[in-house]
Amino acid sequence: MEKKTVVTIGPAYPYRGGQTIVEASIYNNLTRAGYDSHTVSFSLLYPKIFFPGTSQFDKSQNIHHPHQDKTYRLINSINPISWYRAYKKIKELQPVAVIFVWWMPFFGPCYTSIAWLLKRFTKTKRVFLIENFISHERRWFDLFFTKRTLSLADGFITHSKHIQERVKETFPSKKVEYTSLPAFDFFDLKRYNQEQSRELLNIKAKKVILFFGLIRKYKGLDQLIKTIPLLLKQDPNYHLLIVGECYEDIKIYQTLIEENNLQQHTTLVNKFIANEDVEPYFKAADIVCLPYYHGTQSGILMMAYGFKKPVIVTNVGGVAELVSNGQTGQIIENNEPSTIQEAIQLSFAQMASTDFGANIHSLNETLGYKNFDELFSEIISD
Repeated sequence: MEKKTVVTIGPAYPYRGGQTIVEASIYNNLTRAGYDSHTVSFSLLYPKIFFPGTSQFDKSQNIHHPHQDKTYRLINSINPISWYRAYKKIKELQPVAVIFVWWMPFFGPCYTSIAWLLKRFTKTKRVFLIENFISHERRWFDLFFTKRTLSLADGFITHSKHIQERVKETFPSKKVEYTSLPAFDFFDLKRYNQEQSRELLNIKAKKVILFFGLIRKYKGLDQLIKTIPLLLKQDPNYHLLIVGECYEDIKIYQTLIEENNLQQHTTLVNKFIANEDVEPYFKAADIVCLPYYHGTQSGILMMAYGFKKPVIVTNVGGVAELVSNGQTGQIIENNEPSTIQEAIQLSFAQMASTDFGANIHSLNETLGYKNFDELFSEIISD
């Protein structure tokens, strides 16, 4: 029986970030399900002027489901000629469906063009995998581009129930399925234990709180830093480990650390961490804290679960959907320092009687793209 072809449109390695992990996971899942899976990726993702980081590229040696032979780097996000070339390549492959990885309305014009050409000149189904409905920064044009682009979809798969409801409200006549992100366990290379990790990072404290990932305003790192003095007043054994490239002025956070005299109680690693170097940061931690102001879901949560670390998350968007309060972490209703403090203290108190690792392991068994091919097949069968 001839395999059906499917094409994913989205950033693939060597681009970095959660969308690349999502793309690789889709490729792996659909290939295992018997599809001939291909990816149309980007030759230019963000113009340099719009990118706040040091590099858009991941130099990791540990690559998640590599498939360079099935990846075509064709789309320049600001060059309409490349959009047409991408469409021509997709048409040549004759897929039964194309999956658009949607996370940023900036890509609305190129996605709209490709989706419209597919609708107009082929019988290929168009499925949008929705991470964010609009961007975290919520710019004035986001909603316009989002609605215009997503109106061309035959169906949707979302990464959170929160986004699923919003898509249903916006497109009530279209099928909207949900599947969670999988636990990102491929970062755990089993090279370190907690003691070795703390020795490597020169952390001598007994209670380590990790903030990991790109540092952006909406993630609430400022509130977490302000929490540490409250904790230290009652127990000097806390240490805050901040790891990730800052996408704004790092001096904001350095000043907060200095003003609160936290230099001896904080480690700040302001850089993007290669996949093979992630392990000791999570292994050193007792708790991973995500005190977001707003959000939809979180790849950092799935990394924490991959290392079986309990989490503290604010109850915003879909971030808390996968957290079982008191079993896999703590859900807080706001990110005020006193609220975060209480949750951190409660988490450490519960460690004596609660096996967070075992609870997270059980939850992980239910998460991820295990049913992705079924949801995908259901959408394209209509």
